[in-house]
Amino acid sequence: MANEVFALDQGTGEAVLLISGLGGQAAFWQPTVAELSSAYRVITFDHPGIGGSALSGLPTIPGIVAAVLRLLDERDLEQIHVVGHSTGSLVAQSLALDHPERVKSIVLSSGWAQPDKRFEDFFAYRKLLLDRLGGAAYTALTRLVAYPSEWYGEHFAVAEALDFEAPSPVDVKMVAARIDMLLGYSRKAELANVRRPTFVIGAADDYVIPYHHAQELASLIPGATLWELSGGHFTPVTRTAEFASLLRNFWEAQA
Repeated sequence: MANEVFALDQGTGEAVLLISGLGGQAAFWQPTVAELSSAYRVITFDHPGIGGSALSGLPTIPGIVAAVLRLLDERDLEQIHVVGHSTGSLVAQSLALDHPERVKSIVLSSGWAQPDKRFEDFFAYRKLLLDRLGGAAYTALTRLVAYPSEWYGEHFAVAEALDFEAPSPVDVKMVAARIDMLLGYSRKAELANVRRPTFVIGAADDYVIPYHHAQELASLIPGATLWELSGGHFTPVTRTAEFASLLRNFWEAQA
């Protein structure tokens, strides 16, 4: 069915929802879930059109928001803490603006309010590389720019030369459509209307979404707290324990 969404519901306690970035997979959050599920009920999901979630048509931020609302309704959850990483931060912003009654708080991790020219140029380059060279080359670039050098050396570096033409599971058309989705979406002019507790996390060494975007987000949302957590673009993976600790402290402060 077009509205079928694959989701994982793990742990017990107060419910929290983690929304992944451009990759759109629930699996991105497994390290964080392992840190949180002893004290929280943690819900993750594949975005529509990704993994086990079906999609009819093009991906959109409102479509992901609708999928989130279905997940909450299916679980009889009236309100929930929401964490959005990167592209997921756009979904979290929209939930807080359009459905504040369903949101206890939002965490915006490596997010942005509106693409600037550097952002547009970088994602246009990623999309061009994806189209011309394919998924293996796209994944290689992502790893090179999104992870700290030390992390890359420990987890991805291999002795042999990179094979940019290797078979790849990347859905080229879907990723390109999702890049268009995020480039064409912004709620910057409305962020002053967010009335939910907001925690913004950015990384000074994030090359994909530079830290000034986190600073801008925090300045636009009334009462938002800003935190710098170095670890590249994927701090939920590279700094999992610290990231999860920040979430717990923020949620406990709302209790």
